[in-house]
Amino acid sequence: MSDYQYLDEPRPDIYRMIPPDGKLIGTIGCGRAATELQLVRDGREVHGVDVSAEAIEVAKSRLTSARVIKPADETPFEANSLDGLILADVLEHMPMAWLRLRRLMEAVKPGGWVVISVPNNRYVEALVPLLFKGDWPEYPLGIFDETHIQVMTHKRLDRWCRDAGLTKEAEFDLYDFSFFKRNVYRAINLTTFRLFRSFLTFEVQARYRKT
Repeated sequence: MSDYQYLDEPRPDIYRMIPPDGKLIGTIGCGRAATELQLVRDGREVHGVDVSAEAIEVAKSRLTSARVIKPADETPFEANSLDGLILADVLEHMPMAWLRLRRLMEAVKPGGWVVISVPNNRYVEALVPLLFKGDWPEYPLGIFDETHIQVMTHKRLDRWCRDAGLTKEAEFDLYDFSFFKRNVYRAINLTTFRLFRSFLTFEVQARYRKT
């Protein structure tokens, strides 16, 4: 039986963040590359890396190239070699991820982009067990993923990116997967002019440019 936990399904929330510019794209923690496959179909050159050999075996058939790296590899791509970089739910797994981000951005050319998605630990439903139960559970997936070692918020990610020489170009809202909750939280967010976005969105998602 496979011990690789992540699902083999495209993520439209990540795909929507990718800008039209950039021919050569890197993706760290690509998994089986179900999302990146669409970029290849769009005519992009996509190179993926992941720590899972099992996932990479699938990704090899979908990407321009895919290879296994060690968790401690801080520079999986050559300096100034990429037009864009995808970091979809990987930073929260990295020790001292703010420093790793600076090293990873060395691979992106000036003017290039990076799209980042991380869990929002300020999400209202993540705060319930912490504030009312005094606990933080461990689950195989999701915000309470037992392998997460970073506490992520909108402001923390923005600070990391500024320190890495990045400027935010666009931000994206991802709500709960439940149809009812998704629409309730979206309505509250819009009617309050996004003042409570940091409590209502399931993930922190944004696109940045290297200055």
